[in-house]
Amino acid sequence: MSEMSDMSDMNHDAIAAEVNAWLDQHWNPALSLREWREILVDGGWATPHWPQAHFGRGFNQEQSAVVARVFSQRGIVPVAQTGPRRLAAETILALGNDDQKQRYLRPILTGEHSWCQLFSEPGSGSDLAGLSTKAEFVDGQWIINGQKVWNTSAHHADYGMLVARTNFDLPKHQGISYFLIDMRQPGVEVRQLKQMNGHASFNEVFMTDAVVAADDLVGDEGDGWAVAKTTLSYERRMGGVTRSFGGLQGDRQGR
Repeated sequence: MSEMSDMSDMNHDAIAAEVNAWLDQHWNPALSLREWREILVDGGWATPHWPQAHFGRGFNQEQSAVVARVFSQRGIVPVAQTGPRRLAAETILALGNDDQKQRYLRPILTGEHSWCQLFSEPGSGSDLAGLSTKAEFVDGQWIINGQKVWNTSAHHADYGMLVARTNFDLPKHQGISYFLIDMRQPGVEVRQLKQMNGHASFNEVFMTDAVVAADDLVGDEGDGWAVAKTTLSYERRMGGVTRSFGGLQGDRQGR
């Protein structure tokens, strides 16, 4: 990451001036979206509220809003950070291990990878902990079997945030684990659900002996309920934060 000054105590005018100066030097409308987002990530302006060690500036909410306002006023597109991508990024940043942060965060911000959320199941209704999708640890990897439904963007997602049951003998909130699953593998089938208005925004996902590497378990086995609650807490907060960053659209189209 490029050098950056310690601006955690800077006032809003100073932050706006710093952002504008950086944009004057680096913004080029001839760049592709991916090229521009790579520069943003390297410059530390991708997610200013994140730690400097992970592409941010360590800003508080008000300071981050100043950065967002400058981007919005200048009509400059920020990083890819809405929808399931944002949920995945914030969850991995909060609870993922160093290897997961290294592998997943940057491709989320640049838009290289798109994500979906695999929580709801046909038989559990609104009871997230009532899930029956099964994950078994076999020969050093997790084997997943089950079905999810109402999954926005799953039909073009590269990866998914998955909760599955790893222990059926424990109370339902305790036997759940949280995984990062490759959606492009043969064991994952996505079927679009056609809505009454003719659109197909949602999907159902079938996993038949799908594979998750041991390194793609978030937290420890059985921690899935707590990790999922973290994801859901970001989902509740995401609307206002997303609007503050210019109301970026297009994530569901894989931008």
